[in-house]
Amino acid sequence: MLLGFNAADTAQRMETQSDEATVASAMQTLRTIFGPQTPQPKAWAISRWGADPWSRGSYSFNALGSHPRQRDDLARSVSGRLFFAGEATHRQYFATVHGAMMSGQRAAEEIMSSAASARSAL
Repeated sequence: MLLGFNAADTAQRMETQSDEATVASAMQTLRTIFGPQTPQPKAWAISRWGADPWSRGSYSFNALGSHPRQRDDLARSVSGRLFFAGEATHRQYFATVHGAMMSGQRAAEEIMSSAASARSAL
C-alpha cells in the first residue's frame, strides 16, 4: 500500500482531474525515483477531501493559547447518553486518521460501559 498527500495549489488542481490522471502523475514520479520497472497499482482510492462539503479539507489543530484539555472537553459525553468521537476529540493524535479511529473505539467503550451501568441499575 502506498499513501500520498498533496497540499495547497497542487492538491486543488489534482482534485479536479480524473483518477486515471492522478494515478498516471503518481506513477511518473514513482518511476523517476524507483525506475521504469515500477509496477502499475492494482487498485486505488482518491479522496478529493478538499471538495468534501462536510470537511472542505480541514482537520483540527491546536490554536495559539489552546490547551490539550480542551480536546477532553470535546470528548466528554452528555449525561451518559450523547457521545462524541473524531480526531478533534483525541488529545494526542488529533488531525490524524488513527486519532479518529482511536476516539471511535474510546466512545464505543464509553457507550458499552454506560449501557452496562444502566442495565445493572434496573
